[in-house]
Amino acid sequence: MMVSRRKQWIRWLFALVLLAAGATVVLARGGQEAADPEEDAAEETPAEEDAAEVARSGEPAIRGLRVGEGRLESTGDPLVLHHELEDFVGEMMSGGPPPDGIPSIDEPEFISAAEADLDPGDMVIGLDYGGVTRAYPHAIMVLHEIVNHKVDGQNLAVTYCPLTATAQGFKTGSTTVGVSGRLVNSNLIMYDRDTGSLWPQIGATAIDGERTGDTLEEMNLYWTTWERWRERHPDTEVLSTNTGHARDYNRDPYGEYNPAGGYYTSGRTMFPLMADAERYHPKHMVVGARTAERAVVFDMESLAEEGIQRTDSFIVVYDRDLDTAYVYEAGDGASFSYDAEANDGRPFVDESTGERYPAGELPLEQVVAVEAFYFAWNAFYPESEHP
Repeated sequence: MMVSRRKQWIRWLFALVLLAAGATVVLARGGQEAADPEEDAAEETPAEEDAAEVARSGEPAIRGLRVGEGRLESTGDPLVLHHELEDFVGEMMSGGPPPDGIPSIDEPEFISAAEADLDPGDMVIGLDYGGVTRAYPHAIMVLHEIVNHKVDGQNLAVTYCPLTATAQGFKTGSTTVGVSGRLVNSNLIMYDRDTGSLWPQIGATAIDGERTGDTLEEMNLYWTTWERWRERHPDTEVLSTNTGHARDYNRDPYGEYNPAGGYYTSGRTMFPLMADAERYHPKHMVVGARTAERAVVFDMESLAEEGIQRTDSFIVVYDRDLDTAYVYEAGDGASFSYDAEANDGRPFVDESTGERYPAGELPLEQVVAVEAFYFAWNAFYPESEHP
């Protein structure tokens, strides 16, 4: 099994190395507020240390990381993990490029929806935070994976891992995060530019370095099409291709989403996994969520058909306009139904009161939802609840 997986890794390594190709070009920027610090990510760094070497407290977890830039002052509430931290470290491996070889966008520019050259079916990552709505085209994110910037006075990182199809947002204090060049379960491992600690994106918890065991504070992002996002948010801003880096944003080294093909639909994964996926096709889309005590996973296809699903601990509802989901803690005695014929934007009915709600406004405790390839969520959370 391990030999087979390493053969897969070799076959796909070239695609990963392509992401590091090209020189950084400093472009003129006008007026966009960028996250501190303002330096461009380094294109090349010294060689990394072996993955098994654990950094001492106060030192970066691996060599070649930018550190000492701002402060990651606070972190979010702890989230459950289904593996020990040292097991994640043991399974961590190089993805090919060195630290910052896939450069984050640290001084992003945004354009209007009318200026955006996007097809209706192109995938975007949507942000709706503090009265600001933005779309981050998949075509840009696949080559950078992280955008650092200020939104409503907060330093936020919009992150995307193409190998696991996960888009997640994090608050980063007065620092930023970068691409470490390491992976676990095929998932992006970020590093913070304060301490150089390592943070797998899906788990949102540091596995190595000074902040080991801490959890980043998250916010919801939305994985949807440009047509759907613009219909919901006609005044949205859009991430510009004027990124400061020389990249061909018309070429995806993994495949395509419009229509879907290549890596994104194949049954193959590229790197070893900590748990094997058997319930669905590896690239089947699911939505997961976690609290301090437990994790849950729902099938997006059946959710779209049923509108609402639940487990003992969670309720998930489908937003048919964005083709996305919201996850809530179930609460004692909470009972909701779905009215598929509703045309007022409030299809979810509280059966105890008769009140109706939009998908994102149920009177329950909302949990950050993460859409992902099934194989990736299962590798991190193999003991997830499911309907």
